[in-house]
Amino acid sequence: MRRTNWKTVSTLVTIGLLAGCMDRSISAPASTSVAPVSMMLAPQGAPQLSLALGKSENTSVDFTVGVKGGVFRVGSNAAVVIPAHGICDLTSTYGLGYWDDPCTPLGVPLKVHAEVRNEQGRTWVDFTPAVRFVPSDNPKKWAYIIMSTPGAKGAEDISRFIILYSPIIGGASIDESAQDASLVTYVDQSSGMSMRRIKHWSGYNSWG
Repeated sequence: MRRTNWKTVSTLVTIGLLAGCMDRSISAPASTSVAPVSMMLAPQGAPQLSLALGKSENTSVDFTVGVKGGVFRVGSNAAVVIPAHGICDLTSTYGLGYWDDPCTPLGVPLKVHAEVRNEQGRTWVDFTPAVRFVPSDNPKKWAYIIMSTPGAKGAEDISRFIILYSPIIGGASIDESAQDASLVTYVDQSSGMSMRRIKHWSGYNSWG
């Protein structure tokens, strides 16, 4: 089982996709929630990141995702990792029940707008346009969201640091791991950060 080693740095996000002799896929969808687990249990091929921990703030961010993907900072305490050719064409089906449908990868850069808000004791990130990501059984080809959760640093109980899906900022939150175990949240208790796979976006939130 791989141990993920994170180091807090004062610079921008850096990424190294882990190389391994084999790929591991997550088990079939579960019928009950999968509680957040240690970052040490993240699948081989998940990103290895360092994220400077900044003060939580309300902000707006614009960035462009090219066909090669990359790591994109979203405010001072979140980031998204998009694999190469990882975004579905905007004409693809979108919505509950369609996340795993095959799709044609988007062949042009995509301009993305993100809103970051702190409400109800949570950090919320909302993205437009709404897209989904090209399905894959290979964790190296998954999209991820990383959120600063400083309260998790040194915490014995990490259950509240789950990253939840929400269609709108401040709206109802949905635990997607209840139907899909590959969407479990991984928590780093050393640096106080959380990470999970995302199959689509409009928005996500987590307790800090």
